[in-house]
Amino acid sequence: MTSNTTTDTETVSHLLKLDAIRIYEKFQSLCPALSYEEANQLRDNILSDGEFREPLIVWKSEGILVDGHNRFNVWRNLTDEQRQRIAPPRIKQLEFSDRDAVHDWIINNQIGRRNVAPSQRAYLVGKLYNSQKKNDKDFLMRGTERQESPEGQIVPPGNTAERIGNEVGMSGKQVKRDAKYAEAVDKLADNLGPEVRDELLTAKKVSKDRAVEIAALPADQQKAEYERAMGRGEPSGGTSFNPAEWGGMEPVADPVVPDDTVTDYHVKEMQAPYREVQKHATAMKKAIGNLSSGPGGAWCNPNAMQDIMTCYTNLMNTINYRKPVAVCGYCNGKKCDRYYQTGALNKDQTQALAEGLSATGQATAGVQQAV
Repeated sequence: MTSNTTTDTETVSHLLKLDAIRIYEKFQSLCPALSYEEANQLRDNILSDGEFREPLIVWKSEGILVDGHNRFNVWRNLTDEQRQRIAPPRIKQLEFSDRDAVHDWIINNQIGRRNVAPSQRAYLVGKLYNSQKKNDKDFLMRGTERQESPEGQIVPPGNTAERIGNEVGMSGKQVKRDAKYAEAVDKLADNLGPEVRDELLTAKKVSKDRAVEIAALPADQQKAEYERAMGRGEPSGGTSFNPAEWGGMEPVADPVVPDDTVTDYHVKEMQAPYREVQKHATAMKKAIGNLSSGPGGAWCNPNAMQDIMTCYTNLMNTINYRKPVAVCGYCNGKKCDRYYQTGALNKDQTQALAEGLSATGQATAGVQQAV
């Protein structure tokens, strides 16, 4: 891929001081950020090696860092004592015609690395396409107006998606899909904060299609939908209930009383059908997750899928809320009498469980044990 690099010279660090290097956020955003653990590991490796193995790449005429942002951050955060133990990073200066050339060089460099995650690679490929699709002169700059695709077909001049696809080993259609993903990531980062970009590209919780769907929502709805997609925030797309309000707080007229002595075995025995339901419900959740990725997904827009998942969540809350337990969830068995329809054994049975007493006939008529 074309980088428009005109000069390639490696210099010793004193010719360009490290503290004079400038950071350009748009270039930095193209370089995958490290997690806290990965950053610590990189620092430890550098200290162990006694040097920075790879030089920092700097745009010569502008003094802007092009590659090595993570290594540069390690250097800046080292203590004076640690810096004395190792050699400072070397600096390699390259010259570029303009910022677009730097932009494409960074992407090409990142795509070629083996440790780039699939979502990061898709984002970079999409950014490259969005950068170059406006101008088809790059075909002429490559010295050819015709190029064969991997299938042996002739790619017409100006077909940017097919050309980039040939270079990175994917179809032109996939390149265009990655372009939509890159646009969605940038849009969400602009609206919700730059940290969203790193989260989307590293967390592996939100699919590319889901990111595009969220970015297509009105700006005031994106935050809530993004938080739900990340497994945070409140469910939506349906009516959510407080389990304590389901069915009211009235005592059950005919409470279930275990025979003989209340033991942990009795509790587990009463929980058995609930555990069986939860087992099947977990399988159902997996099946629900496959709906949007299969042919039937065309019938399920994000709101419809959220409706389904809200119903599922309410189902699981209902089951968990009524599963028999020995201690009240409100007060941990210490003082309150709010046992109605909570799934907790009534006070007499809880006490019998603690003391190993006979529970037969001990249940108070006005207090229930919900099952």
